[in-house]
Amino acid sequence: MNADDSPSPPMRFYKTYVQGFDEALGGGIPKGHVILVSGPPGTMKSSLAYNILYQNAIREDVKGAYLTLEQSKSSLEFQLSRMGMDMERVEDRVQIQDLSRIRLGMEELRGKARFGTPAERPWLDVLKRHIEDVKEGHPFELLALDSLPVLEIISGLRERRINLFQFFGWLKGLGCTSFVISEVSPDPNIVHDEDFLADGLLYLTMEKVGGLDVYRRMRCVKMRGVNHSTGIYTLEFKEGGFKVSQVI
Repeated sequence: MNADDSPSPPMRFYKTYVQGFDEALGGGIPKGHVILVSGPPGTMKSSLAYNILYQNAIREDVKGAYLTLEQSKSSLEFQLSRMGMDMERVEDRVQIQDLSRIRLGMEELRGKARFGTPAERPWLDVLKRHIEDVKEGHPFELLALDSLPVLEIISGLRERRINLFQFFGWLKGLGCTSFVISEVSPDPNIVHDEDFLADGLLYLTMEKVGGLDVYRRMRCVKMRGVNHSTGIYTLEFKEGGFKVSQVI
C-alpha cells in the first residue's frame, strides 16, 4: 500500500447533547459543517445553540465561541444562568462576543474591504476580521452566530444570494463547525437561500395542541453525509438539559 492508499482519518462528530436527538442524527454533527438553526421567535434557538457549545466544553473540553449580534453579553449570560448553566465553569473554553466590540472596527475598515459592494463592505469585513482574530487567540472548534437576519440588516446585503454564498463559504473555510441562527416564518414550506447553502438544517417551531397547550418541536431537515432521521420531535428543557421525544 502506498501513501495515497492509506485510509483517511475517521470523521469527527460533535454531539448536540440533546437527550434522544443525537441518536436521530446518527451520532452527531460532522466536523466542519455549517448548520442552520432556524425557526420563529420563542423556539429556544439561541439557548439550544449555546447549550451545544456549553455541553461540549464541559464533557469534551472543546473550545467554542458564541457571537451575538442581537442581545448584549450580559443579557445572554443572565438568560443562560437562569437556565442553570454555570458561565464561570466554561469561561476559559466558551467565549461570548457581542456587537459592541465589532462596532469598534467600523471606521478602521471603512473603504478597505475585501469584497462586496460599498454598502456591504464595512460590516462584513469587521465581522470576519473579528472572528478570525478571536480564533487566532482562542482556537475554537465550535462557533455560533446569532443571528443571520441581524447580520443582513447591519450589512445591508443587496445581492443576498451571492453574498450569502460567499459568507457561508468563508465560514466553511474557518475549519470549525458553525451554527448560524436564523428567525423565519413558522411556515416550513417556505424555502430560503440559506437552506440550500447550509450543510445541515435544524428546524424548530411551536405547535398548538388542543385548546391551551403549545409544544416546541424540532426536526433535522437535512444533514449532509449523515443517515439521519427526518422525524418531528417534541423539544423540552428540563432539569438543566434539553431532551426530545418523538411525536406520535
